[in-house]
Amino acid sequence: LTFTTALHAFATPSRLGPRPAAPCVQNIAALPIQRALAPVLQLASDSILTAQMRREMASEPRLADFAVTGGPQFVRHTAEDDPTKPLLLYLPGIELSGYSLHRQLPGLAEDFCVRWLAVPPDDRSSFEALREAVTREVEAEEGRPIYLLGESFGGVLALSVAQGADGKPPSSLAGVALVNPATSIGRSWPAQLPRLLDAVAALPPNLSDAAYFALATPIFAAISGDPLQLGARRGDEALPPPLRLPVLLARLAQQTPEMGALPNALPLPALAHRLSLLLHAAAHVQEAPLERLRLPVHVFASSEDRVLPSTDEARRLRRRLPNCRTSPLPESGHVPLLEARVDLARSLRDVGFTGRTPLGSKPKDYVADFAPPSAEEILNATKRLRSIRNLVSPVFLSTEAGGRRVAGLSGLPPLSADDIAA
Repeated sequence: LTFTTALHAFATPSRLGPRPAAPCVQNIAALPIQRALAPVLQLASDSILTAQMRREMASEPRLADFAVTGGPQFVRHTAEDDPTKPLLLYLPGIELSGYSLHRQLPGLAEDFCVRWLAVPPDDRSSFEALREAVTREVEAEEGRPIYLLGESFGGVLALSVAQGADGKPPSSLAGVALVNPATSIGRSWPAQLPRLLDAVAALPPNLSDAAYFALATPIFAAISGDPLQLGARRGDEALPPPLRLPVLLARLAQQTPEMGALPNALPLPALAHRLSLLLHAAAHVQEAPLERLRLPVHVFASSEDRVLPSTDEARRLRRRLPNCRTSPLPESGHVPLLEARVDLARSLRDVGFTGRTPLGSKPKDYVADFAPPSAEEILNATKRLRSIRNLVSPVFLSTEAGGRRVAGLSGLPPLSADDIAA
């Protein structure tokens, strides 16, 4: 409550009054000008903040917006799919709501038709039932490439679907992208949670609920990652620098209730059930013959994941999966898709995800299969190679007629007509 109150106090000066100025040394001659401009700047700041927050409150999705009823189902991003685009099926984390994807949807929708798996909190489907639901969705879309995007819990589900019940992936499945897959949960602290959850569930009903909220809320908030990244947006660079921090803090104050809503979206019985499914499924995937999976797999691993050893797991999967590549997400936490620094659509383009093919599908024709790099890919390659070029590229020096050494070849004598003819 203290943190929330502090955020509101900083973000809404028009309602709570001006904050006391920090002690500092000021130019006395400038004080009258500052006093004259202060009301104008304060009014401008308040009006911009208010307009910004109103736009966000109207457009920013809430966790409750992703709630569904019934059984496991796929939700479409748009009412109608574009049949010319490949289909991307997002398999979310253990909350199984699709909320974590909402900030990535505008970019992903440029390249894919996007759907996400949603499961009500009171649903007790088995892991096999979830895998069959995803498999049916894939097999129902013959005629265009389909990609799975699995995050955390969904990463285990995606690998299970890709292996297939008979060891073969669905025919339309073209590739799998994984974000911090929970295949390593057996080597992380959440593997110890079932005993704690059992103890909390054994308490009297009212006390059990209170204890779960008291435990779950700070845990969910801690694993969400850098709060400044969660409150930032990619368009913040267009804001005047003095307004960026107030706008960011105002967003954090606005989003604080969402942290408190997570225990409602994932109540104790649902978390206990899904965690049990995840532990058994992850152990099964670890023992499965991943070496037989020929589909393209790309693993995105956060360097600051506080829940799973995602960086180490990405290396392990790359060793076991014959057609696997990895990309780090520097400084990102367990839910990177909510962070402003992560642009998943651009990352998938940069790694050429949709251009890859299963191993052994056809012999590679280095002429017919060549695709020229885009201007953006050339620019990225040039930036990455700049430091190496500066270190290893040759340096040319020449000496002028007067004996002065100069950089470049301008000191060489001009070629004579005989030299040119030769």
